[in-house]
Amino acid sequence: MTMYFKDLPSLAFRDAQRNTVRYRKQDPGCVDDRVYSDYKCKDYCPDVFRRIQKLRNIDRSDYMMSIRSDLTIREIFSAGKDTSAIPVSVDDRLVVAVVPKSEKKAMLQMLPSYCFHLEMNRDSLLSILYGIHYMKPIGGPKVYFSVYSRVIPSDANIFRVFALKGSWKGRKINKPRAKENSILKDMDFSFRFYLDPLIHEKLLGQIKHDCDFLEAQGIMDYSLLIGIALPPQDKDSVDSRSSYSEVTFPCHSPVNSNGSINSNVQNTGHGDSSTVNSADSSSLESERISSCSSEEVEGTQSVHSHISEEPDSSEFRLGVGMPARTIRSELMKAGHVSSTRSAGGPECTDVVLYFSIVDIFQNYNLAKRLEHAYKSIKYDSRSIVTVNPKAYASRFQDFMSMIFHVDC
Repeated sequence: MTMYFKDLPSLAFRDAQRNTVRYRKQDPGCVDDRVYSDYKCKDYCPDVFRRIQKLRNIDRSDYMMSIRSDLTIREIFSAGKDTSAIPVSVDDRLVVAVVPKSEKKAMLQMLPSYCFHLEMNRDSLLSILYGIHYMKPIGGPKVYFSVYSRVIPSDANIFRVFALKGSWKGRKINKPRAKENSILKDMDFSFRFYLDPLIHEKLLGQIKHDCDFLEAQGIMDYSLLIGIALPPQDKDSVDSRSSYSEVTFPCHSPVNSNGSINSNVQNTGHGDSSTVNSADSSSLESERISSCSSEEVEGTQSVHSHISEEPDSSEFRLGVGMPARTIRSELMKAGHVSSTRSAGGPECTDVVLYFSIVDIFQNYNLAKRLEHAYKSIKYDSRSIVTVNPKAYASRFQDFMSMIFHVDC
């Protein structure tokens, strides 16, 4: 196995490269309509991130051209303090997120151990961090931003997206106030997934490795962002409202404080522009998910068989277009998913899954400890999101084992 980071000097993890990008004021496509024309830039740990990019077949030159494009920089500065994800329009594999300076420091501090974990776990489900940068227009504010892998491709036929933490207090979308393209939460979740036995074992094993790493780093509050799609041959059978093809999910969830997708993320210039109406989230596609024909089941089993023969194939990666069968189950109550199938019996349907563990840089700091102490007085401490990293990792893994099952 090629060692990508072993020979890097410790200085590489503290290095930074500075340069200036110039744009013509008179250019109608100029980044900023105000007086700015020159931007001071800093790329943190360029040698380190160059190797991470190589690990995932991202060309460094293409990467730099993508994040320095006029459109990308315009979107970064128009985001202000909004930390939602912004798709890199010129590269479908990347998204950027504006981050506060404190989070940038946390990322750099965790970077050496993060790199080692990625190298030792090539199938890691952690979202891939491709770079940390800042840009400052002459006479303007300094903006820090990070670049991540795009979890859900723009052309995927997504009809449900969930952010799952394994907790249940406050983990439900308020339907009367829900907006289109809302990311659903744990208490909205009503599916169980059946996977090929080899894939199931590999998946839960990798989730454990990733959670052990995050626990050791003192990290909590992460989520499994999962997009559920119908196989390509079933696209025509899905209601046009249920297309989620415009949504992107990086290491930061592209979600505002009210739980809705940021408007910047909705129009990426890829695929259709139709959206999901989350106010109907409990019923949308319910009939579709609660039934399938025997031919559909056999079709999924044939795909599973192909993967079983080559579980380590370079063409297959955990969480990237993973075939599964699914059934609807009752909503999670008090941290448990119902063990019974839907009222219609053992019906199921074929789906394709895209997922990753996101929001992986939140430490269990003083603010989180105080939040835990306060909420534990009012609620069951097991039900709240804010718990210590060890308890968080254990609960998260328990929840993952309840929603992913072996397809016999």
